[in-house]
Amino acid sequence: STVGISKGARVAILARNMPEYLEVFGLAKAGIVVVPLNWRLTSAEIAKLLTHCEAELVFVDHAHLEVASGLRSGAPSVRHWVSIGAAAGDGWIPYESLIASGTDEEPSADVGPADVCCLIYTSGTTGAPKGVAVTHAGVLGNARTSAGEVLGLAPNDRTLSVMPMFHAGGMWYHFFPSIAAGSTTLLLPGFEAATVLRALISHRITNVHLVPTMISALLALPQVQAANLSALRLLFYAASSMPAELLRRAMQALPRCEFVQSYGSTEGGMVSVLDMQAHRQAREPASEHLLLSCGKPCAQREVRIVGAAGAVLASREIGELEVRSPDMMLGYWHNPDATAVVLQSGWLKTGDLGYADEEGYLYIVDRKNDMIITGGENVYPTEVEGVLYRDPAVQDAAVFGIPDSVWVEKVVAAVVLKPGTPATEQEIIDRTRARLAGYKCPKAVYFVSSLPKNGAGKVLRAELRRQFAAR
Repeated sequence: STVGISKGARVAILARNMPEYLEVFGLAKAGIVVVPLNWRLTSAEIAKLLTHCEAELVFVDHAHLEVASGLRSGAPSVRHWVSIGAAAGDGWIPYESLIASGTDEEPSADVGPADVCCLIYTSGTTGAPKGVAVTHAGVLGNARTSAGEVLGLAPNDRTLSVMPMFHAGGMWYHFFPSIAAGSTTLLLPGFEAATVLRALISHRITNVHLVPTMISALLALPQVQAANLSALRLLFYAASSMPAELLRRAMQALPRCEFVQSYGSTEGGMVSVLDMQAHRQAREPASEHLLLSCGKPCAQREVRIVGAAGAVLASREIGELEVRSPDMMLGYWHNPDATAVVLQSGWLKTGDLGYADEEGYLYIVDRKNDMIITGGENVYPTEVEGVLYRDPAVQDAAVFGIPDSVWVEKVVAAVVLKPGTPATEQEIIDRTRARLAGYKCPKAVYFVSSLPKNGAGKVLRAELRRQFAAR
């Protein structure tokens, strides 16, 4: 109130993970809409988001002061800039000064479950980022589902939080649930494999949320074999598809650790869970196929598989997953047209292709927009990537389609090789062809040092398509 920010106003946060993120609870209590920003974006991109949501105040940590200084003129709605952890000069309010100017009085705002609590901008893997508006009821519902049904957190748990807070998986599905359960929470600014391993050991962490690329980097550390990870009871993975071979390696490396996977999205919230029991069952050869599943719908979630003509499909028929739950987004901020495309008659069109088996387990085949149609045949990149990950020379891989005069779309792959493990393009193609139908195999393999990914660890296929389409 000392800076004139009231209920309904948007306040943005441009910062890596830090304890000051707890101010989110104070902002929510006052009815202020929290907007966590992707600090990987450029100044121009961030300025567009601030203008779109008409943010009035921005918290900035010391690592992003220079970026923020470069965007101030491009964000005219922002009246106050607050610096965290460092002096920023004229025009900035020090964080400690702002906190000191507050009072102990309860906020007077009348905040209800249906009010917007948070705006999280989508990662833009399928186009320009959109502001996903989630209500207080939605945020709390997702946090409770995660803390209880998915993770089973308790006050004696010690949580390691490394996922970025601008991502729903970092804030709603792990950080908030840990706080809600009364668990001890250790925040790291970001992911660095050796730092995470040291934290797991020294703080006797009991649960951690990692995406597949992080798990791969952790397992690649030579010292992980001898590390004392006896306290780690649960590894929660989500946010991007998990290659089955990588999951098997993780389960072998951590035999006493339980595993849980969740499928969801910023728009749809937490949708399904492949729980600990399913992972234990999947250690048996007869049930190993469960590792390819993203589980069964969580409580109060309905999922249906819909075909191109709009009909609900039977078991094992591939179609688009549609979700209905009380914790879904309200809609896209100031974008009714985009909202109407994905929210229809109470159902959210996820854009994910998949199917359900006879037991109700869900399987994601691919993103609808990522499917490759080559020579009239449908190819799902994740299937091909699953084979590439089994190649002894491949550390990371992404499969995508590029225009072709013969095939219309040509299947190609970008591959990161394991250090000290050379391989030629033809060797990788030949080994893939031994496991897949010919039309599914890459026609070309591009060797790269790294794959472009968003904050959730999802590969930016559109960026790869742009990069390699002209070759």
